[in-house]
Amino acid sequence: MKTTFLVLLLATGVASAAVRSLGHLPTGQPYIKDEIEFCLKADVASALSSTGLQRRRVDVARIAALHPAVSAVIGNHLAAANWLRGEPLPAAIRAGGNEVPAMARTLTALLVPGADAAEVVVALRKHPDVEWASLNTLEAPTYEPNDSQWSNQWAPRRILATNAWEIAQASTNLRVAVVDTGVDLTHPDLASRIVYQKGFAGNASGDAMRDARGGASIDHGTHVAGIVAAIRDNNLGIAGIAQLGIMAMGCAVWDGTNQYLIGSETDAINDAIANGASVINCSFAQAVPVSAAMQSALDSARNAGVIVVCAAGNDGTNILASPSSAGWTAHTWPIIVSNTQEGANDTLHPSSNYGSAITLAAPGTAILSTVTTNFQTPSAGGTYSLMTGTSMAAPHVAGAAGMVRSMNPTRITGTGVRDLLIRMAQDRGTPGFDTNYGFGMTQLPLSFLGALKAATTFAGTNSNIWLTDGSYELPYPTIPDAIRFTVAGGTVILNGGVSGITPSYPAQTISSPVTLNAFPDRPVTIGN
Repeated sequence: MKTTFLVLLLATGVASAAVRSLGHLPTGQPYIKDEIEFCLKADVASALSSTGLQRRRVDVARIAALHPAVSAVIGNHLAAANWLRGEPLPAAIRAGGNEVPAMARTLTALLVPGADAAEVVVALRKHPDVEWASLNTLEAPTYEPNDSQWSNQWAPRRILATNAWEIAQASTNLRVAVVDTGVDLTHPDLASRIVYQKGFAGNASGDAMRDARGGASIDHGTHVAGIVAAIRDNNLGIAGIAQLGIMAMGCAVWDGTNQYLIGSETDAINDAIANGASVINCSFAQAVPVSAAMQSALDSARNAGVIVVCAAGNDGTNILASPSSAGWTAHTWPIIVSNTQEGANDTLHPSSNYGSAITLAAPGTAILSTVTTNFQTPSAGGTYSLMTGTSMAAPHVAGAAGMVRSMNPTRITGTGVRDLLIRMAQDRGTPGFDTNYGFGMTQLPLSFLGALKAATTFAGTNSNIWLTDGSYELPYPTIPDAIRFTVAGGTVILNGGVSGITPSYPAQTISSPVTLNAFPDRPVTIGN
């Protein structure tokens, strides 16, 4: 028997405090198995009972007959309950004439024991009397980690990391290389995250300088690493953006004036690529002319599918004219990040560079993170400090990039991560791409990440592209192609794989038990 599957879209519901029978969507989101929320069409509801003087008690058995699995129909809120009983609607929603407002005809169907709402809802959506039908999905409270200084962190909330943390990463083994002044390998909020460390430019290791003078230049790499991946929920310090391994690439060079610079950075980038980095964070300047070595290293990162995230620089000027950072614009691969301040308007910090080469914006002002500790007297709880700059904005994007890829690491590589970060970004400033925010404020919305994690394969309408593993960048060209390589019970994400495409597919007859889903920013049409 052949079954036609439709795209299932999630809807929010109100969870009861009682113990319920729960199912789980491919994204992992739970739903109540024995009830469905639905809305009758206006003409159907008016025929059952108007809202005027001719109102009457509704024959709920007539509504329950919509599907054999429906055992009862109830009004779970005042407007629906009054309409079903033939009583006047609340004054706040009273409609003119005899029309039944959508709120009043929004009802709850209770299902017979053993029925599964995920199956019944598909049939209700096709019923000619039903305007819409939705699962009663359950939503978790916004996640709050127990890290002791969490209340002093504003940036993770701003990029929706707190929402993203509600979905467990499919992998926590991905690596982010911090090419910087070194990372405090003993910091209690970082130590267990360090998976690789190496020194460059004459440094013996990737460890941060043990210098009692401290200061931003010594602490810089440790601060960046904490933003990316400080241990979350350890009752200590701060929470990093993602659960990722840190590669500490120590490149500090002292110039004799208590200032540490970055040296041998191209060697560090190449070494990070060779040792399994998925993302490389470069919170340092890159002047022009760009060396052939850096061009080659960025080519290698692009060819290996390794994301490179770069700080836009802090000259307060167009990055194209920046004496310190214009070099990043000479290559198309780096994601270049500007620095925003806390506040409703995401104002660009006055020191942040801007311009047409900016890719994304991220919080980088008054950012609390880890700094080098244990100079002389051990600090069991670690040391933390505020810093400001595009150096702090870039690791928020590096952590976000690592999280995106970690949701489905065998199906999402470099090009896909870049596209997804751009698609997920919140448009700020002038509508569309602009010179302050690039494509927008970095975001980690639950709807995207859930779809990514659930995906077994990707299908796309760009039919000239083909790859046998159905990756995000090179999806199968048609739905049947994708399903042929999708295990029973798997999920196919319908997606063009190229920005600017709104996928549309012909009617499908599907004989394999799979779920079809789509990313939330590009509606998918199947058939008519």
